[in-house]
Amino acid sequence: MLFCTYNIHYGVGADGKYDVARIADAVAQADIVSIQEAVSGWSQNAFADQTAEIAARLNRYHWYHGAMEADASTVGADGRIANRRRSFGNAVISRWPIAWARGHLLPKTQLVERFDLQRGFVEAAIDTPAGPLRVYSVHLSHVGPQQRLPQVRALMEAVVNAERTGATWDSAGGDTFMFQERRPDVPRPAILAGDFNFTPAHPEYPLVCGDMSSYGRLGTVMHLADAWSAAGNSEEEVNSFPREGRIDHVFVTHDLAARVRKAWIDYGTNASDHWPVFVEFDL
Repeated sequence: MLFCTYNIHYGVGADGKYDVARIADAVAQADIVSIQEAVSGWSQNAFADQTAEIAARLNRYHWYHGAMEADASTVGADGRIANRRRSFGNAVISRWPIAWARGHLLPKTQLVERFDLQRGFVEAAIDTPAGPLRVYSVHLSHVGPQQRLPQVRALMEAVVNAERTGATWDSAGGDTFMFQERRPDVPRPAILAGDFNFTPAHPEYPLVCGDMSSYGRLGTVMHLADAWSAAGNSEEEVNSFPREGRIDHVFVTHDLAARVRKAWIDYGTNASDHWPVFVEFDL
């Protein structure tokens, strides 16, 4: 299985050109794609739904998009309201069915003189041929550790406690209710991927992967493994965003770490201001 995470910069490339087709082409080889900064309903790009466009171009129609929203409605000359929402958020696109999915909000503290926005992540349970898999598409604050540390703690609590929380509904509804199926299962293996806006040198990283010691990373069952390192790569001396270091990550539960075969960054595309990160799993 080939996995990819990509901050698509709302379709605007490093050359300043808007072209969603380039995004789709950059991730076309992947079976599952985690996307950040996907938008819909904005006048700047003719109100395009980018997640739907990418999925259609890949001929993969299993996708889920969760986002923050704002009003983009218009009122006609006759006074009728054309309701429209503009959104900015994360998505999961899959070659295989998404059994269930949901969006989560992360903590946010209002800043006085700096731009920030509501951050969150989407969670999707995917029925792969090798078995069910949880996938999270994440985008944390770009401002700094002050904003990100509470977000990482909330994120890790959601990931670690997913089985205790359960899926999107429990049991089955009554005879006259719409939910007649048994409750969905919560897959144990999980991939947590996206634009985290921190590198391994930042204080947020140990909250995910464990503290560094003379023995290496001291990951526990409450932590995740970095697929980049599991593939034999060095934690440092690599960029996924120019001049900022490796801030786009693919973290995995420890049962998947041993199945990582290769991880790389595609520096050959300029479809976004980030580069896509790929991880190959032997499932």
